[in-house]
Amino acid sequence: MKKPFWETTYSDVNAKSFGGTASDEVIDLMKLLPERARVLDLGCGDGRNAIPLAEAGFDVTAVDISKAGIGKLRTLIEGRRLSIRAVVADMRDYRIQGRYDLIIAQGCLHLLERTQWKKLIEEIQEHTLPGGFNAVTVFNDSVPASPDMEDFFIGLFQEAELFSIYSHWDLLLKKSYIFRDEHPGEIHHTHAADKVVACRREVK
Repeated sequence: MKKPFWETTYSDVNAKSFGGTASDEVIDLMKLLPERARVLDLGCGDGRNAIPLAEAGFDVTAVDISKAGIGKLRTLIEGRRLSIRAVVADMRDYRIQGRYDLIIAQGCLHLLERTQWKKLIEEIQEHTLPGGFNAVTVFNDSVPASPDMEDFFIGLFQEAELFSIYSHWDLLLKKSYIFRDEHPGEIHHTHAADKVVACRREVK
């Protein structure tokens, strides 16, 4: 199988991957997290969310299947006093340890089979502290995978399915949208996505 386009940007320490900066909702969540909050970033890539979170003083565990992505992340933080544990692991096998104030899974869950991501989301929710947050973005099937991505997008969500999965949480953000992007090598894609920022309700 041909390697996905993001492996090219991961192999270049100067290349920007997926916008290169933390997502807006992660930046907003930084203001809500307690001091020294524990954060888990699943499918972290080369650290576009993980590094800013660590720079803000949070304790971050960053996980990705890509050795190149984790290698780039480690290079970018080398010599810096940041609390990031960068882990090469397949989300299908990774077992979450402990509980977190924030768990991120942006743009990665649809790379798993449906049965696999359903199990992982259950684990994500279980390992989020009461009052803690999940920031999840997935691609849905209202726009089919492009020919170069169909071998990777094996678990596309149904449109709005993510919202029902988080219906028992408090939703700070709930968004469906279609966007177009361009990647190195003049690769163009159109995606349909669903995004949530959800807060686990406090136990009373």
